[in-house]
Amino acid sequence: MSGQGNSTDLLRSGGPETETERTCWICFATEAENRRATWLHPCQCRGSTKWVHESCLYRWIDEKQNGNSRMRVACMQCRVEYIIIFPTVSRVAIVLESFQDLIRQCSPFVAVSAFLGSVYWTAVTYGGITILQVFGQQRGMEMMEKGDPIFLLVGLPFIPVALILTRLIRWEDAVLRLWHNRHIIVRKLPLVNWLCDARSDAAADLAAPSVPDEPINFARIFCGAIILPSVATLMGNVLYRNMATPLHRTLLGGLTFIGVKGILKIYLRQKQYLNKTRRHIIDYTEENLRIHANNHSQSQSRSLATLRQNAGYQDIDSDYELDEQEAEGEAEAEAEAEMTPSSLSEADDVRDHVIIRVPDRPFSLFF
Repeated sequence: MSGQGNSTDLLRSGGPETETERTCWICFATEAENRRATWLHPCQCRGSTKWVHESCLYRWIDEKQNGNSRMRVACMQCRVEYIIIFPTVSRVAIVLESFQDLIRQCSPFVAVSAFLGSVYWTAVTYGGITILQVFGQQRGMEMMEKGDPIFLLVGLPFIPVALILTRLIRWEDAVLRLWHNRHIIVRKLPLVNWLCDARSDAAADLAAPSVPDEPINFARIFCGAIILPSVATLMGNVLYRNMATPLHRTLLGGLTFIGVKGILKIYLRQKQYLNKTRRHIIDYTEENLRIHANNHSQSQSRSLATLRQNAGYQDIDSDYELDEQEAEGEAEAEAEAEMTPSSLSEADDVRDHVIIRVPDRPFSLFF
């Protein structure tokens, strides 16, 4: 075992241990920089991590303990626990410190318990209010007063949970998907499949894109589940006020609200689906920009110059305009210099300076 320990020490120090200048492995200060500092060798490390300043080690230990002075701290490299000796204190201080440690350990559990208890009693209160809304105040109070306390403590908080779970049933998507696949479902019937040829619409079915599912929004689901009893009661009192039983009015009002909302949602999803399937992207040309630039709203519309700048044409056009002006100036100067009586007689031998203008692309050519 001693041979293995010596080999380990040699590997950690990189060779035989030799007395070199001390260096703190925390602040990297040498012994020559601060000769009054107190040096410690608190673990089995060798080499550059052997020595450390006492003050630096105290600060490092305080950061690791994070207020718990009784917490054990070990070296990060050799994993040897530091030997920390505390002075003798009174029994009162020991009891107070133990009590403080106990409070520190129990505080997270108490906080979680208080939070869960608040959620539970909030659910119980919400369940009681829902009972009063659905069955009426008089009938609801009678049911809760005569009911089993254990049943109420278990059943009332289950009401908001059941409402949230029912909101997760997305029957609108199922109806919309059934509507889009109606031809495939009909052709699968034995009689229809025998009368009609299923191959005629196979290409159309493959080309039609599938209906994308709406992403789940938990905040919307929670809010919709919480306000559903109130909305159902309101619609029941407005639409079915002639019914004597509050339960029937609330149930019919809730079903009416769910049905109308579902139909409107299916209509909106179908319109969005058709809008996406019929969209197309056009080429980026000057003509398309002039035609479709004014179709956007005023907040989202941009001028033709802004669109050209975003496409990188403005700088190019400005450069070409400058080149065009320079070319015209040079052509005029050459024409004035060459337009003499002798040159007029020899016009056939003089090269004409022709400028060809292409939209957004001027070029100067000599013939």
